[in-house]
Amino acid sequence: MKKALFFGDSNTYGYDPAGFMGGRYPRGERWTTLLQDRLEDSWMIEADGLPGRALPVTSYEWNYLRSLIRQAKPFDLFAVMLGTNDLLSTLRPDAAKTARRMNELISFVQEAAGDHGQGPAREEDPLQASGEPAGPAILIIAPPEIVLTDQSYAEPYVCGDRTYAQIYFKEGKKLSQYYGELAAYRNVLFADASEWPLAFAYDGVHLSPEGHAAFADHMAEVLAGIAAQTPAPAGAPGMTADAGRLKEDR
Repeated sequence: MKKALFFGDSNTYGYDPAGFMGGRYPRGERWTTLLQDRLEDSWMIEADGLPGRALPVTSYEWNYLRSLIRQAKPFDLFAVMLGTNDLLSTLRPDAAKTARRMNELISFVQEAAGDHGQGPAREEDPLQASGEPAGPAILIIAPPEIVLTDQSYAEPYVCGDRTYAQIYFKEGKKLSQYYGELAAYRNVLFADASEWPLAFAYDGVHLSPEGHAAFADHMAEVLAGIAAQTPAPAGAPGMTADAGRLKEDR
């Protein structure tokens, strides 16, 4: 039985924008619960989602993540899906800046989880060369694409107005590209949820119950693909997890 820790924002939390003052979908409708149901014989799913969460910047946010990792250990996979709020919370969305923050998070997780790289042991890596167990694999999940609706701009989590629709959309696409490139550079796993056909609530930001179900289906394939790649090490060079199919980067 493998264990995965998901770290995300309101879509990992299961936020329901139609709820009074913003609610939460019932447990049985959230993709995290549905994912556990689909993989109950192979994966244990833990998830920490928070509405409005962006990539960590403050000392409080980093300390929270360190504590979360410490409490969840041991686990086989750390999966992070963040970046949407980094873009929507500003009038100057910057996918490159967001990707740099994700790079910092990868380094932090590797340090906090006791990992010094996910590939085969190297002579210059004394921890792994000595035979100590590697840390958990890391999976970067590019968030769902940003396609806002007329109702989106009345919500407090969307900073811009209708004139920013294409800007947010284009920066979201760039972010998916940058995350993929970052995953290859850092030798970690990658899944692109922006390419998945998902249904959204009226605000165009949060998944609908149907979107949660579809997300769970795709993520189940991703985790099945990650599990199937053994005995190859997680994040082996040239490999990426995409909808459960491991493929060579070309």
